Amino acid sequence: MDRARRLLTLCLISVIPAYAQYGEPPGLDVSPPNAPETLYRHERNGDTLDQWLRVLESQDADRRLEVMDDLGRSPDTRAVTYLLRALDDPDLRIEAKAIAYLGNRRSSDATSVLVRKLFSKGAPTAMRQHILAALGKIGDPNASRAILDFAGQEKSPEVRGTAVYALGEIGDVTICDDLRQLGRQEPDPRVKHLVDEAVAKIVTLPRPKDRGFVPPSSGLAPSLEPGH
Repeated sequence: MDRARRLLTLCLISVIPAYAQYGEPPGLDVSPPNAPETLYRHERNGDTLDQWLRVLESQDADRRLEVMDDLGRSPDTRAVTYLLRALDDPDLRIEAKAIAYLGNRRSSDATSVLVRKLFSKGAPTAMRQHILAALGKIGDPNASRAILDFAGQEKSPEVRGTAVYALGEIGDVTICDDLRQLGRQEPDPRVKHLVDEAVAKIVTLPRPKDRGFVPPSSGLAPSLEPGH
């Protein structure tokens, strides 16, 4: 079962899953290269990174969405740059896929951008859960303090639960005491249970773990300055 789907199941909270609003997360059913849908997509959009990047400039959101699957699975490290840029796409389906693929690639180049989006005003519940799931997959301990602070001020128990689960996945031992304190103050018993599980996971399986963590690279992320 995909980790993001399992994450939401473990929260034991009845909300519309992120997938219902934004579509299935990528990586669940990867079509083989010779599958009809893959061949059709490549016929429309090309089969090289440079061709896909041109499609990303299209005004057709459905075509931009199609090309995200190829871009997200590309072995070319440049693809991360364009996944990061896709986080600002006006179509929320494309933004959600970019978030999920950045998580699947476990690239910490996305950590600071995802954390900033996590604190964005008005971000939908499902999107905040997508971001937290991706940060949990990336496993960058640099995100753990920000996620803990976010959980401490988040009003939605389902999102708090997702944040706590992500902290357990990251496994940063330095936040254990504060996470326990958060659990003592948590009013929702289901989230309290998730705190106990996360702490147990952190103390028994602390980082570093062999989980394919990709450290930051130099010059890979696009400029975050306005107008760039």
